[in-house]
Amino acid sequence: MYHTAHLFGLDFISAPSLAEVLDDIMDYQNNPLNEHKLPFVITPNADQIVKLDQPQHHALKEKLRQALFILPDGQPIVWFSRLVRKPLMARLTGSDLFPLLWRRAKQSRQKVLVIVSNETLGLKLKQDYDNIVIYAPPVFELNTPKFDKIHKEVVDKINAFQPQYVIIGVGFPKQEWLGLAIRASLKEQLMPSPLFLCLGASAEFYVGTIKRSPLFLQKVGLEWLYRLWLEPRRMWRRYILGAISLLRLFGKELKKEWFHKKFST
Repeated sequence: MYHTAHLFGLDFISAPSLAEVLDDIMDYQNNPLNEHKLPFVITPNADQIVKLDQPQHHALKEKLRQALFILPDGQPIVWFSRLVRKPLMARLTGSDLFPLLWRRAKQSRQKVLVIVSNETLGLKLKQDYDNIVIYAPPVFELNTPKFDKIHKEVVDKINAFQPQYVIIGVGFPKQEWLGLAIRASLKEQLMPSPLFLCLGASAEFYVGTIKRSPLFLQKVGLEWLYRLWLEPRRMWRRYILGAISLLRLFGKELKKEWFHKKFST
C-alpha cells in the first residue's frame, strides 16, 4: 500500500518501492476514482520542483497538481520530507519505472507510443519491442506553429494506433506541455485518453545511450555527482547553482510548514 504526502504544492506518492505502485499505473483505466484526475505520471526531481516554483512555470504547476501519479524522483525531496515530518518512504525514479513498465507492456503486448528526442533512440526501442509506434519530432519551442503541428501529428497517431501508454522523453517542460496539449485535443474529440508518462531521458538510460551512475551512488542520493563528473560543462550550472535555489525553496517551504502548524493548532 502507499499514500501521498503534500510537499511543494504537489501530492507525492509515498511507497517503499515502485512495485507497490506499478499495478495501479498499469491498471489506471479501471479505477473509477481516476476519472477526475489528469492521466499523467510525472517524476519531479529537485531541479524541476525549483523550476515549478518560478512564476513562468506556475501555470504548468497548476495543471500538474492534478496528475494521477506524482513520484519523487529527487533524493533531496525525500530528505526534505523527513525534515518536515511528512516522510516519503523512498525515491521513486522515472529511470527505474521505465524498464518495469516496458517489461510489463511487452509481456501483455500492450500498445505504447513513444515520443523520443531522436530517430536512433527510436530504432533501438523498436528493435526491443515491436508493438510500439515511435515519433521523433524535430527540435521545437513551445507556443509556436511547429509545436502545434507536432501535437496534432501525435493526436493523429494516437487515434490510429490506440495505445494504452504514451511515453514522452523530450525534456522538462516541453514534454509536459506537449502531453497536456495532446490530452486536451483528445478530450475535445471525445476520444479515450492513454496514460501519459513524462519520463525525460529514461529511455536513453534503458537502451544504454546514457549511462546511469553506479548503484551505490544512486542509493545514497549522489547520482548527480556522477553526472557532473561526466558532463561538467553542461551540468555544473544545474547542480551547483541549482543547489542555491533549492536551499531557498526549502527555506520557503519550512516557513509555510511552520505557519501551518502554528495556526492550525
